[in-house]
Amino acid sequence: MARHPPDPTGETANTGMKPHETSRVAIVGAGFTGSLTAAHLLRNAARPFEVCLIERHPPFGPGTAFKAPLPCHLLNVPAVRMSAYPDGPEHLMKWLTERASGPDPGFEVDSGGLDAAFLPRRLYGEYVEHTLSEAAERSRARLTRIVGEAVSIDPDASGAHPRIRMRDGSTIAADCAVLALGNFPPMDPLGNGAAVAAGRYAADPWDEEALEGLDSQSTVLTIGSNLTMVDIALTLDHRGHRGPIVAVSTHGLLPQPHRKNLLPAWSSRVEGRTGRPRELLRAIREDVTLASADGVDWRSVVDAIRPKIVSIWSSWPERERARFLRHARAYWEVHRHRMAPENARTIASLVEGARLRVIAGRIAGMSETRDAIEVRVKRRGAAGVETIRAARVVNCTGPGTDMRRTRDSLVQDLLARRLARPGPLGLGFDTDRDGALMGADGRPSVSLFTLGPLLKGRDWETTAIPEIRMQTEALALCLARRFVTPGAHGGSS
Repeated sequence: MARHPPDPTGETANTGMKPHETSRVAIVGAGFTGSLTAAHLLRNAARPFEVCLIERHPPFGPGTAFKAPLPCHLLNVPAVRMSAYPDGPEHLMKWLTERASGPDPGFEVDSGGLDAAFLPRRLYGEYVEHTLSEAAERSRARLTRIVGEAVSIDPDASGAHPRIRMRDGSTIAADCAVLALGNFPPMDPLGNGAAVAAGRYAADPWDEEALEGLDSQSTVLTIGSNLTMVDIALTLDHRGHRGPIVAVSTHGLLPQPHRKNLLPAWSSRVEGRTGRPRELLRAIREDVTLASADGVDWRSVVDAIRPKIVSIWSSWPERERARFLRHARAYWEVHRHRMAPENARTIASLVEGARLRVIAGRIAGMSETRDAIEVRVKRRGAAGVETIRAARVVNCTGPGTDMRRTRDSLVQDLLARRLARPGPLGLGFDTDRDGALMGADGRPSVSLFTLGPLLKGRDWETTAIPEIRMQTEALALCLARRFVTPGAHGGSS
């Protein structure tokens, strides 16, 4: 089993793992979700135990979202709201202040000040790495970093003491296992294996090769017009691409921009008016009208409702949740998931210069020719179908959420062995309130847990830093209470 280079916890780079006499918590996935869960466990350790953090694509900390290499890939939340710790809102700001005094701070601060800055995502990834290492250095517990792919998890007959099997055949025994798998690549929007030959269809927009080999004047078509599309357009512009970019999405909506300066708070007044999605949207519109009369921006209204979404979503029966997804999701998301102001200006410039065109419609089909992909687009409200020739088609429909359709070996193994089942509406995994996986028999696991995007069916709003940092703190406390106890435990082979 491959090892990460030695870290400040004192681990050595030998193969295999030493037998241990204390509890072991295994976390599969070392992006933001897994790394912060580990950091909370380490930070609050009252006695020695081991946190085993498993990641197939190091480094440990950034994950896919915060490996974004270009300076134009910015966070879509101001820095002041992005601390890793709910109880330490100054943690990130302190790190940034110290970083700013160094030779290569990695960011610039304009007249809006550091609090209101939208940081490069790559820089935030470095902050997550720092947070993990800092927690390990100061902890009574021990952090073990393992590079490899977990392909199955085998609890014992009672459902406890899971043993994690790695791609290389080695195993890791633990007292509990956390699936911090993050976001999966988008699903095929056509449902028929749309990945055409010759590398002209990029099924995964986060693949480093998604935009390689393009002529600077060629046409690029994205399926979707969300923040992922924004990333693609910004990347193309940064690389000097001058050809047309065509974004096709059902409603033809672009994410709204953030305001440059921090907004005043608003006290939401939607309570008692959220029984159905239609009632919630009406209440939001009324709130926006009231806020506007007081000189408060609509963004403050949306931000005030955000912490209530989990309870609102949980209160809806499944038919109302499905109705929200069909009719209101797109409108909510473009107002909730907004662009950094700098990125919004670039996108507006691309639209004004006719380099970016957004079409409301759907993809009716694709076929490959000798030198392009012919994409058949049915515009919203139109009778006919038009054909757009593109050198590259990029799937920007958003992270895959249906675990039954993902190709991830570990996920498929858990489903096949009935250790997990799909969440409500097929979104993520079904869990109890602590994040314990529900087996196919409807009983919560005593040793397998998950959080982050895999809770989308349960909570809906579960993909952004503010929600995930609360989940990681709560799960870490739960795991410490249930599993971090003295005594001998399993080892590895």
